[in-house]
Amino acid sequence: MASDDRIQLRHPDPGKRNARIAPDAYAVARRTVLAVVPAAEPGITLDQYLAAMKARLPEAPGWDRSLSPGWYAMAMKLDLEAGGELKRVNAKPPQRLVRAQHRGGTP
Repeated sequence: MASDDRIQLRHPDPGKRNARIAPDAYAVARRTVLAVVPAAEPGITLDQYLAAMKARLPEAPGWDRSLSPGWYAMAMKLDLEAGGELKRVNAKPPQRLVRAQHRGGTP
């Protein structure tokens, strides 16, 4: 696959760059994140989110089991936060996440 076919992941800090990943991995990971993170508060803690993603991603249809579920969980969390699809609901630990209002499709 040519690198031009890869999706540039976003980061909530505009001064930082995230990785570029294959569109199929992005689609499966995004779908799994949105299934794991609730839409309502109190949300899910970061530890709960990471545990759920590490358990669910390897079983998700279309997931390449050679990819690291933990790495993709964090990369997708940052990307979806930067894109406004996830938000943090508290300022102090433990970090909690909820799905934000729908703002459109994949980049």
